[in-house]
Amino acid sequence: MSVIDFLKEKSDRLAKSRDELIGALNPSVRGYVNEALNLARNSQWFGWIMDHKQLTSNSDSAMTEQSWPLENNRQAQTALNRISATIGETTYISDWITIDQERIDRFAAVTEDQQWIHTDPERAEKESPFRSTIAHGFLTLSMIPKLIGVVDPENPPHPEAKMVVNVGMNQVRYPYPVKVNSRIRATKKVIDVTPVRRGLEVTEEITIEIEGCRRPGCVAETVLMLFF
Repeated sequence: MSVIDFLKEKSDRLAKSRDELIGALNPSVRGYVNEALNLARNSQWFGWIMDHKQLTSNSDSAMTEQSWPLENNRQAQTALNRISATIGETTYISDWITIDQERIDRFAAVTEDQQWIHTDPERAEKESPFRSTIAHGFLTLSMIPKLIGVVDPENPPHPEAKMVVNVGMNQVRYPYPVKVNSRIRATKKVIDVTPVRRGLEVTEEITIEIEGCRRPGCVAETVLMLFF
């Protein structure tokens, strides 16, 4: 059960028995409880909960035209239906991209991470267990937008949306390092899509494969917000 559903259930139960509970309280305590309830009703948090309750009360699977809190309801509903139909399926496989030393060095310069395991090929050949330099984990991670085509204006993955924003990641793992001059590609599948007040929240699992390697270089759950 989500936090919102939990709060909704508790608030519904409390509403049904509120008068009985308050009536059983000591008169002096009753005044404090009533005051606290009045403050809660006027708070931003209470309003947000009620908005969410109204937003999710009409349908468990999809939003209706009347309840959808967006101006362009038809496009949002089309996107929701399209994305929901692909949950759990691999919907995208990128081309291969080479991670050469120049790319690693440029990333090191931007992030000021100049560890020798990334930027010193001679030392890495002698001392590293991988016998070569390796890409920063964050470099591999940062390739996701390019690899899954999010940054391609000619072929956007969500053409119905006016704007797509990266709002975070649920988890990231680096099962195997990406050695210099390796080629990588990404596969993508949607694992969840949720209607929210201003659009859709889409959770995707991205796996970055390394050519010729059984283990992936990165597996990440990314969260996108689609605005309509």
